[in-house]
This record gives sequence, C-alpha cells and structure tokens, in this order.
Amino acid sequence: MNFSRTLVSTAIILGLSTTAFNAQSQNNNEKSAGEQDIETISVFGHKLTVAKHDAAASISQVNDEHIKRNQEAELSNILKELPGVDMAGSVTPLSGQPAIRGLYGERIFVSIDNVKRKTESDGGSNIATINSLGIDPAQLKQVQVLRGADSLTVGSGAVGGSIRLVTKDASDYLNGEEGFGARAQVMHQSVSDSNSFSGSLFALTAQTDTVLHASYVEFSDIDVVPSDDKGDEVGELAKLEKISNDSARTNATIKNTWYFAPDHSLQTKLDWSETESLNQPYGQRLDLALRYPTLSEDYKNDYIELMSSYTYQPTSPLIDLDVQAVFSKKSYDEVTMGYIVNRGNKIAFDKLSDGSNTRTGLRIANLSEFEGVINHKLALEFNFEYEEFEQNEFEEGVSSTFYGKSDSTNFSFAAIDQASFLNDTLLTTAGLRYDVFDRSSNTFDDYDNSDSGELSSELGITYKATDFLNFYAKYAEAFRAPSVQELYKKDEWRCHIGGKICYQEPQPDLKPELSENIEVGFGLDWSNVAFADVFTVKAMYFNNDIENFIDNVPFMYYVDENGNKQLGSPGPNPSNGVPVATHRDYSAKNIGKLESSGVELELHYSLSKFDAYLGYSTIEMDAYGVPNFFLGTIENDKQAYTEAPADKLTLNLNYQVLDSLNVGVQMLAYAEQKRLQEAYLDRGWGTDSYQLYNLNASYQGEGVLSGVGVVVGVDNITNERYLRAPASNATDAGELGRNYKITVSYQF
Repeated sequence: MNFSRTLVSTAIILGLSTTAFNAQSQNNNEKSAGEQDIETISVFGHKLTVAKHDAAASISQVNDEHIKRNQEAELSNILKELPGVDMAGSVTPLSGQPAIRGLYGERIFVSIDNVKRKTESDGGSNIATINSLGIDPAQLKQVQVLRGADSLTVGSGAVGGSIRLVTKDASDYLNGEEGFGARAQVMHQSVSDSNSFSGSLFALTAQTDTVLHASYVEFSDIDVVPSDDKGDEVGELAKLEKISNDSARTNATIKNTWYFAPDHSLQTKLDWSETESLNQPYGQRLDLALRYPTLSEDYKNDYIELMSSYTYQPTSPLIDLDVQAVFSKKSYDEVTMGYIVNRGNKIAFDKLSDGSNTRTGLRIANLSEFEGVINHKLALEFNFEYEEFEQNEFEEGVSSTFYGKSDSTNFSFAAIDQASFLNDTLLTTAGLRYDVFDRSSNTFDDYDNSDSGELSSELGITYKATDFLNFYAKYAEAFRAPSVQELYKKDEWRCHIGGKICYQEPQPDLKPELSENIEVGFGLDWSNVAFADVFTVKAMYFNNDIENFIDNVPFMYYVDENGNKQLGSPGPNPSNGVPVATHRDYSAKNIGKLESSGVELELHYSLSKFDAYLGYSTIEMDAYGVPNFFLGTIENDKQAYTEAPADKLTLNLNYQVLDSLNVGVQMLAYAEQKRLQEAYLDRGWGTDSYQLYNLNASYQGEGVLSGVGVVVGVDNITNERYLRAPASNATDAGELGRNYKITVSYQF
C-alpha cells in the first residue's frame, strides 16, 4: 500500500460524505446528560474538567457503545485504534499491553476508577509476564487516553501518557432512574476459539448505587496467517498457522456508593481477578517453542484491591473534598517445566518462581472555586504510597532469590489551577507537583538506598480565536522513578561458548527518567450547523525528550589490573584495539536520551444517521548513548529507536439503518516501518505496510425485545498476514487472522 495515497483517498471520502466520533449510533441531542459528559469532558486533576475540544492536550476517549461494537475481551485490542496508541508484547491473549507513542510498561500510568494499576518491570521485561489489569471491557463506560507527559496529575510513571478507565454504576445501567436490574452477556471469537461470560446485578435508590459484576473468559489456540514467502530465508516460525494457547481470566467486582447525608457520600469497591496462561513457550518466545518442544511455562496472576473513598461536598465553593484509601496485592507464579537435550544429555529446567507486590495508599484532595476578576479553580492533592515486593525461586530443591525483598515509599503534593481570561477566550491549566521517593532492599542490604525527589510542572494554554477555532500550546514535565526490580536484582551464570560470565547486579545509583513534552496544535468545532450535527478536528504536533532512559542493554567488559570494569569487545580477537570482554552485564542502566516527535490527528463528524471517526499518527524516535553489543562500545551518535511504532491511519464509519440496527466498517492502515539501524535491517527486521478491514452490525431490541442486544462482526476480512513493528518478517509470527465475533446480551 502507498500510505500517502491512502491518506489522500480517505480525505476525499470524508469530504464527499460525513463522519463522527467513535461511531455513535445516536445523535448527541438524543443522549442523556450523563452520556454527553462522558463524550466531552476530560479530567486534568482533582475534579478539574474541560470540554475535550478545549483541552490543550492530545486526548482520546472511547465510550460504552464503541466498546460494545468492538467485541474485544481485552482492553489493549480496543485502544490500538486510537492515534499514537498500539499494543506491545506477545500476540498471545492476556499477554499484550497498551503502548503510547512507543512507550509501555511502567512508562504508562493506568488507573481504574481513579486507582492505579501498576505494571512491575525490571527494565527489560514485565515481572508477571501476563497482563494483570483483570478488567472486563463489558463493565467499562469510558476509557480516556492522554498521550504525553502527565506527572502533574499522577506522579511517577506517566512519561508516555496515562490511561484512565471508568466502570459503570447502577445509574448508568438504569439511565438514572431508581430501581434494580440485571445484565448478562455471552461473547465468542473464532480466531482464538474464546468464550466470554459476564453478568451484572445493579440497584439504585435515593441513598445507594450498587453494582456487582463478574466475568470469565477463556482462550484456546490462536489462528494466524502464515507467510506466503517460500524462500529459504523465511524461518519456520513465519510458517505457523496456529499458535498453541490455553489462557483464561476470571474477575469479580462489587462497587457501592452510599449517600448517607446531604453533603456526604462513601464509595467502596472490591476488585478481584485471576489470570492464567498455561503451556506457553519458554520466555513466551515462539522461536524457543519450535527449538525446544519439551520445554514449557505456566504463568498465573492473582490480584485483589480494596478502595474506599469519602466525599464531602457542602454548599461552600471552597470545599469539594475527597479522602481515598487503597489496599492492593498482586501475586504471581511462573512455573518452568521440561528439559532440553544437549549433546545427548537431558538438562532439566524445572523451576518455580513466585512473588507478590503489596501496595497501600492514601489520597486527600480538595477543589476550590473562586470568582472575581479572574475566575479559576484550584485543586490541591496529597498522596502517600507504600509498596512491598518479594520474589523467590525454587530449583532442584534449592531456594534462591533474584529480585529479593524490597520496598518503596512515595510522598507527593500537587497544586493545579485552571483559569479563564478575556471573557473565556483564553483558558489556562497550570500546576506544580513535588514527589519524594525512597527505595530499599532487605535482601541486598550491602547496597545503598535509592532516594530522590522530583518537581514536575505543566502549563497548558487554549486560545479561542473564534467560536469554532482554537489554538493550543502545552509544556509538561514528567518523570519515572526507577522500580525496585530495576534497582535490586542479582544473578550470575556462565553463558556462551568460551566461558564468559553473564550477570546482573543491583544498581542503586540509577537516576530517574526525566521527560519534557511540548505540544502545539489547532482545533475546529462545529455543532448543529447546516452541513453537520457535529464536526470536530484536532491536530497536535508533539516533541518529547526523555533523559536518563533506563534499559537492560548488554554491556561487554573486562576487569583491568586495578579491578575496574572496562568496555570490551565480544572477541574472539580484539577489535579496534579494544581488549576481549570476559563478562556480559544485563543490569538496568541509564543509557542516555530518547527523543520522539510526531503529529496526531482526530476528526469526528456526524450528520443524521451517518457518523465516522478518523485518527492518524506519525512518530519518529531516536536514541543516544546506546551500547553497541557487537563492538562493546557506547554509541553516542543519534540512532533510530528500535521500538518505534509505524505510522497509522484509522477510519470508522457507521450508519443507523433502523432505530434498532446499526452497521459499520473499519479500516486500520499501517505504513512500513523500516527506519531502523543497519544491523537490524541486515538481519531482516522491519515491517511492510498493510491494511485491515473489519465489519460489524449491532441490533438493540425494541418493545418486548427491548432488553435484547446482538452484535456480530468480522475482523481482518481479507485474512491478511501482518506484523506489528518492530518485527522481522522472516521469523516473527503474524498477528491474528480472520476473526468471526458474536455477542448476545440481555438486560432487564
């Protein structure tokens, strides 16, 4: 595909027809007030809101109707339709995770109902391997994605952006009317032979809002499209048509809001989930599954969370108080089973690794409103968080530890002010946040604590030039404190022919990653005009620099006569005068600097019964200070970052055929991604351009069938083989093949 031609063609289609945000089946004037708020309001701090088209930031939102039409059992598959957002990790269900602007893991902040869901990472891989979000998309009413630095509102971890998920209340199911009811849903997907079952019970009174939700989903073997290249250079992995898989997720949630006095309310929520992925290849690498069929691994996660939030909202404009307490515990097991054959000998690989992360948090926040010469709102927030992490390994009757037992403490205070000037033609959001963090290890107590503090600032400006034209500018800082897993892990083993020693050791001197993000852009917004019910365009250019980027890149060295580590060459003969290395270090390190820049565009348009959504993103990423594995030297020159995503175009079109029937078509088009280092290109890395086409139809019953809902769809209609960047067409498994989906639901 010629990507530029596709973009031009799409623009012509949109010019000749009409389009709207997230393919809504109803016109805005038919929605309830609550539904309109979900579509148009974005949160920037404690209860600070602004209309989406007025926000000086790159923000996308997905609503309940769009989630239903997508028919996905995993959150990541829904988000990859948004500009700048993709999926990282394995194609195996429950293993992928969302990536924003090429960053993922602990560089993305994820919250569910304003409670953080953390991904533990050691800089090279996720600790628990499989996704532990434990969320059923059927229980979500809104997903909000903010791309770019977001430490002002969430603290450490949002150097790439944040994802905020909001689950349904009873008032959402009952449209704000008092009563009770239930909803049941069954979904099937052919590509993974998966079945999902979910149910909700809900009740709404003048004093309480209660929802009980439970779900179970299981996945079997995954259908992929094999490579049609029959050349010798194509590996066996590229010829696979099916990937062995056995995974499942169970989750249960109970959420209650109690309005026990006119100005007081208490919300309590209990979340539990269990996730497992069985008989997976070693390290979840499919190439190792082909090489060592007698070796496999089981992964399991358990997660429990208890949240309680008290709200006090008197008539005074100076007080809107929240006090939130959170306790959560995540436990994981990783079981390695089997053996490999080396020179006729069986080498056992049986091993059990288990660990847990326990987190306790307290948040106190208040919003005050001031009217005068300048109308503004001031949000103040205090956060405390304490985490404990523990890991153990059991192998051949010997108990050991890799990460050990460690803990971390975090304090922060934030002040955010939102103001309007010049008769609301100039809007500003400005704030400061100071975070203090301390990390320590009880296992590797020979190493010092890691403690520091970071100040994050942000300023966003929106200039409303006319009733329909806005200009935006934003500067934001963010940081990511090193995780306890990056700081404290220790291992040593003999690796490679020649007797080299590979090792990892604690790195308590790691510096926090520091990010500076600049965004500028413009927006157009028309409502209820002759040519459209809704027509909005938002285009943003961003530039993001991350200093002290942390990665687990190999570091080749030898020990000189003074006992100091010096850069070395892999050998066997000295290269460019560099002595042969005797050790290989895989510890986490501050490798230097990561730069990224790009453009993101969203267009929403609706007219009568027809609506559509267009999203486009292009990003360029470069790194400095990356060790050269082949020469054993540090490359300080700029080089293409290997994790950079491909340029992407998304188009959703929907038409309301009848009051009860909506049909839609979707296109996802990716440009080629071959902007890589020569060493990668020489080894066949890089992805070609491709397009995917999906169809869906949804029916919502009327009259006696008013509680019945049916959604059918087909993804990847042409059954095309495609690869997510970064990848190698010769060795990597393709993404999912043609997928038939059906969902049946009933609510009363």
